[in-house]
Amino acid sequence: MVGSDDLFLPKLISLIDSNLINPSFSAEIICREMGVSRSGLHRLVKEHTGLSVTLFIRRYRLEKAKILLKTTELRSVEIAELVGIPNPQNFSKYFTEAYAVSPSEYRKLPPETDHFIPDPEPIVADTMPIIAEPKPIRQQPVSPPVTDSRRRYRYLIPGLLVAGLALLVWLRFGRQTDDLQTSSGFDSSIAILPFRNLGTAETQYFSEGVREQVQVALAYIPQVKVISRTSTQSYEKTAKTVPQIARELDVSYLLEGSALQLGNRIKLSVALIRAEENQTVWTKTYEGETKDLWAFTSTVAKTIAGELNQQLSSIIRKKMDKAPTLNPTAMTEYLKGEYFLRTRTKEGLNNSLINLNRAIALDSGFAEAYASKAQVYFLYFEEGYADADSSMKRAEQNALTAIRLDSENANAFALLAKLYQRQSKWEQALTTIRIALQYQPNNALTNYWYSLMLRSVGEADRAIEYSTKALRIDPLFPVIMIGHLGNLTYAGRFEEARQVMEEGQRLHASAYGWYWSTAFYYINQNRWPEALRELEKAQRLNPDTRSFPVFIAYVKARMHQPAAARALLDSLPDDVTHYPYRSVLYIGLGDTDRCLTYLEKGAEVGSLPDYLKVSPVFKSLRNTPRFQAVIRKVGLDKTAF
Repeated sequence: MVGSDDLFLPKLISLIDSNLINPSFSAEIICREMGVSRSGLHRLVKEHTGLSVTLFIRRYRLEKAKILLKTTELRSVEIAELVGIPNPQNFSKYFTEAYAVSPSEYRKLPPETDHFIPDPEPIVADTMPIIAEPKPIRQQPVSPPVTDSRRRYRYLIPGLLVAGLALLVWLRFGRQTDDLQTSSGFDSSIAILPFRNLGTAETQYFSEGVREQVQVALAYIPQVKVISRTSTQSYEKTAKTVPQIARELDVSYLLEGSALQLGNRIKLSVALIRAEENQTVWTKTYEGETKDLWAFTSTVAKTIAGELNQQLSSIIRKKMDKAPTLNPTAMTEYLKGEYFLRTRTKEGLNNSLINLNRAIALDSGFAEAYASKAQVYFLYFEEGYADADSSMKRAEQNALTAIRLDSENANAFALLAKLYQRQSKWEQALTTIRIALQYQPNNALTNYWYSLMLRSVGEADRAIEYSTKALRIDPLFPVIMIGHLGNLTYAGRFEEARQVMEEGQRLHASAYGWYWSTAFYYINQNRWPEALRELEKAQRLNPDTRSFPVFIAYVKARMHQPAAARALLDSLPDDVTHYPYRSVLYIGLGDTDRCLTYLEKGAEVGSLPDYLKVSPVFKSLRNTPRFQAVIRKVGLDKTAF
């Protein structure tokens, strides 16, 4: 049976996706697969989309065709086959009727006109939203040697899955592109302090995991600012008073708690404190079994919502009530996996993978465990513990599995976006992370990651909106303040950046990354002595970071001290890994030809300096044809994303 009406549309989208290439896919197949009558199917589709079943399937196929027309160089006849309309004449007719332009004309439209295509003719309901188009990503012409269409188009499946889920977001949330919730105006705010572990050191994972699950449940409330774990962790065993902590985190409430695990038996206690009066509002205690953990955390979250005067919609209540798994042993393994994952060490990630694999073996439908596995593989290559290609492939596979199991898994979408960013697939990355933010708008890291993507594509002011929000949710996390300072600097908002620097110096003076960011504050203004001072501070704190000697040499070269840059160029291997460094050193020496040569080489293999489009290092090259060709090569030539 199809189950609740809320699950109907995701299941229908998934079923159409899996049969997209099948031109015979019809209402009869849907009825059989979803266990619904024909009249029931028509009623549900009409209620959710305003369309008949046949028109919804056709419209869905055409939306996929639009994406393929803009993101690939496949011929129209190939796209028609891929989306299940194999007759080219019918494909062209349906497309023109829906969008008032032919497929070939649509492909020629510049990105800025995509959103001004007339709405479909009256045969399609006015309420049917149009998916925001990913803009073109240049690819090599597709001419694979195989002829089987299912094999031929295999490489498109991940992109189509994201596109289909993007359409699902549109169907649920209406006409939105980047009109996400950037406002930092929350109705109320709370910080969850580290829970005390009343058991042995071996059960520390459990107290941290319980706290994390309460945080997850509270994060569903859109108008409540829930301070991220990375900021609250510093208050473990603190001697500071409740009012002090609340002032530092800028919150109205604090939640304290303790956890005890003895086998399958657990005891949990929490207390909600109104910070201004340092008054305990209520306390709750639970004794029971591990299998009831989620019910307890859900109850706590709902009670807090009531105290904070938040009206919970039925959708949010259902999300809060939905346990990640019904298998208590799988949940225990998952919490252990999350505990080890947070260490980011190689040994910790190895242990995390063991526990997450056990969780999945116990519950093959455990979407969040797959999302965490994806994060493990992502960190393997980000931290340099494993080969990038194989790790990225496994990270993508696990993220897509998580999304297949849970089409609203924001963590999987966010990680998938990071993977696409690593591959310079900017349109896919931005589309995917926007989906993540639709489902989890108050996740500090996702807002932060999105801000860096926006900086990379040249949208500096919008980047600041998102890093500002991230900083409000996670005010003490050095990485987020470092990124926010970078966004202000790259936008040329130096006075605001200077104010952030003053606050950051007080909080993060021992973080080497902080001085990397302050160095670029000065590099952006050609203040070379100050930039050199900051880079040398960073290097003293972390002498193993390979970027520091390169940029120290670059700055010295700009100060007419070329010896360090020349010596580094003589010693650096001339391989893919070092193309970005060589381009930086050559531009520092004023050798634009060799700099551009290495940028061109890097563009061919995906090895380029960060923030290439907006980096002050390459500012003098921005209007040159060769540099612009590099920007086009990696899909960064658009004026708006």
